Amino acid sequence: MTFLVERLAELRRHVSHLRDLAPRVHGRAALEGDISLRNDVLFSLLMVAQLVIDIAGELAARRGDRFDDYREAIRTLGRDNRFAPDLIQALEPLPGFRNVVVHEYITLNLDRAVDALRGLHPVERFIEIVAAIESVE
Repeated sequence: MTFLVERLAELRRHVSHLRDLAPRVHGRAALEGDISLRNDVLFSLLMVAQLVIDIAGELAARRGDRFDDYREAIRTLGRDNRFAPDLIQALEPLPGFRNVVVHEYITLNLDRAVDALRGLHPVERFIEIVAAIESVE
């Protein structure tokens, strides 16, 4: 299994898990009141962000593109016409969100986590495109 295929499988797994958790998260209060649910949601959101970054970086490397930071890794997707500009724009905040979860977890505004949980559609579109590139379903 290749680097990209492994990460794609893991990305699918975390997105599916978040979809399963979503009905339990009616708002920030659900995350504030249940530390296990909070940890579960935050960890899977962190993994989703990191996996999208990793996959974007791998695709960039395959094209011979260079990038200086995680956000630029996402932006390099624009060099492949299979990734629409609106999709890239929707994915661009993931590195920032990842950094907040990793470095500012104590003061994290849980509304951002709820919004991220409800905003997985661009990641699902990303998965479809990457799966087609790798011809894995």
